[in-house]
Amino acid sequence: QYDHQFYALKELPNRQAEREYRLLRTVNDRGLPVVAAVALVNERGGPDPVLITRHLHYALPFRLLFRERPDIDVAAALIESIATLLARLHTAGFYWGDCSLSNALFRRDELHLSAYALDTETGELHDQMTAGQRQTDIDVAIVNVAGGLADLAAAGELPDSVDPFEVAPQLGTAYADTRV
Repeated sequence: QYDHQFYALKELPNRQAEREYRLLRTVNDRGLPVVAAVALVNERGGPDPVLITRHLHYALPFRLLFRERPDIDVAAALIESIATLLARLHTAGFYWGDCSLSNALFRRDELHLSAYALDTETGELHDQMTAGQRQTDIDVAIVNVAGGLADLAAAGELPDSVDPFEVAPQLGTAYADTRV
């Protein structure tokens, strides 16, 4: 916390840190739903720089959503919000490359969730994305979302009615139905 604002600090190798900082600044300037990169601290005495991002107020990691709202279909809301996030990023020419529930934060408004990208070090910015790039990003997301939900299931935090390997593929359909 500094000056009544919270920040997240992420240490990573210099080349990755600089790349992610530039990507976040660019996509943030374009108004896309990503965390705001504030600074990159290179000379701090440690071997690797630190990327500083502004904490996203009222945003939660996916694990907390299942604990706080057992009365709604959280899995369906997560799928819809991730699909919408990917569609918005893709429309702007941003290939994420590592979309997962853990690499996103979620803001809720009653029954609706909005997703925001966190970790973008694998991202690429293009003038326009190809169908193959879009599909690859969706395929990666499906595998990662299934893995995140399976982790919750293994920890006993996922409702028994949610099968990670049935829910995750719905991301492709939700993406196709999304109009950005």
